[in-house]
Amino acid sequence: MSQSAFSEIFHSYRVAFENFLDSHTLSVLSERSALELFEAMKYSLVAGGKRLRPVLALAAYGGFQADSTNALLLGSSLECIHTYSLIHDDLPSMDNDDFRRGMPTLHKKFSEATAILAGDALNSFAFYFLSFVQAENGDVSLYKDLLGILHTGSGAPGMVSGQIYDLQMQRENLVQSGNAEDRVAMVQLTHRLKTGALIKASLLMGNRLRKDWKKRENYLSKYGEDLGLLFQITDDILDVEGTQESLGKTPGKDLKSGKTTYPALFGMDRCKEMVQELQKNLISLSSNFVFTPEEKIFFQELPIYIGQRKN
Repeated sequence: MSQSAFSEIFHSYRVAFENFLDSHTLSVLSERSALELFEAMKYSLVAGGKRLRPVLALAAYGGFQADSTNALLLGSSLECIHTYSLIHDDLPSMDNDDFRRGMPTLHKKFSEATAILAGDALNSFAFYFLSFVQAENGDVSLYKDLLGILHTGSGAPGMVSGQIYDLQMQRENLVQSGNAEDRVAMVQLTHRLKTGALIKASLLMGNRLRKDWKKRENYLSKYGEDLGLLFQITDDILDVEGTQESLGKTPGKDLKSGKTTYPALFGMDRCKEMVQELQKNLISLSSNFVFTPEEKIFFQELPIYIGQRKN
């Protein structure tokens, strides 16, 4: 296995999505939005980021096939949801962040009201993009399944409830209260929903486009859950050890705001051990659903990439 080969695959998926974002996604947003609203949405959408969720959808679909338009539409849907969540997460009523990806947050660049409305619009557009997906071979349940997966990952069953739990833990300063077992359970539940649910949904949505999707669904579901946990633990580590230059946002805010994080509960040494354990588990798990050399490289090297990232 080779990280350089993985980087090439990841980069090719990311570039394909960026091109689709520029040529199709932004056009749809522009045609159906007030000018200021579109400019606000575009500001956050084109600000960069790893495009992890669209990349995961493409990878689970099987990479580039005769026509990857459906998978790229799913990528647009997922990136709209992810971007809206970041916009709202940065608001003064939430995390109150001034910077995102090295730029002023949307409510700082425009206004708090515009940021709320831009997030609302992106959330709605995410579901609208699913209407462009073309069902093949009379797959009448495709739209129902895609809508269900996206709602479960991004709505009240997933990301939104995770955000509520996060605010609740911060309000109640869970690090200093309750017994250790309850604290761990609450943190795990919070991040499984807030971070992991949309990562899992990205894999399941891309996989749902395949003819053999049922064979891979359970394995990808477990892979997505563990990958989300790996992503969050790494994120918590970076909040302690990262810099504003590398992160593109203010480090150390979790500790200052009293958030309950994995380092706060387990300590940094144990967190880094957990990263290594999850990486091994994910590499082993991937052998159950990868069928091509490209899939093997991507899904076995992805945990290493996530655990070693610096932003």
